[in-house]
Amino acid sequence: MYARHHIKNTLRLGIFTLLLATLVVSLPVAAVYAQVGGGSNTSGGGSGGGSNTAPAKTFTLQNPLKVDSLGGLIEAFVEVFSYIVILFAVLAIIYVGLQYILARGNSEEITKRTDQLKWIVIGVAVVIGARIIVSVVINTLGASGVVDQNVIRSANNAIDGK
Repeated sequence: MYARHHIKNTLRLGIFTLLLATLVVSLPVAAVYAQVGGGSNTSGGGSGGGSNTAPAKTFTLQNPLKVDSLGGLIEAFVEVFSYIVILFAVLAIIYVGLQYILARGNSEEITKRTDQLKWIVIGVAVVIGARIIVSVVINTLGASGVVDQNVIRSANNAIDGK
């Protein structure tokens, strides 16, 4: 009964995390359009009229992300997500260890804590497996020449944290 409840909670957390990640990644990017040429600027109550054109100023927006492609963004997200999960897993293992000690030989509590520890280890294995799968897919696509090498380079930079 406990394992079924734990699986439901883990599944709910996974779905929530996936939905949150999808929301963050798919937030619309606002485009700003500015008038480059001249514009009319009337003064004097609208009776005088005249054209006031300022010289066009150009500037470059710096990319705050260290990736240049969607593949690199996904790889960077998986990497950050895996670090967060592993951090929480370490804290959960410490908590379960303390609860295991506080069980004081109660076989029901020890079984419960053993199951919790098993699910923590399985969760970490899944997250590490996801990182491995993403890396293998990126390397395979790069080696096959299906994807542009700039995309592969960007994804590899995201893996390396550059």
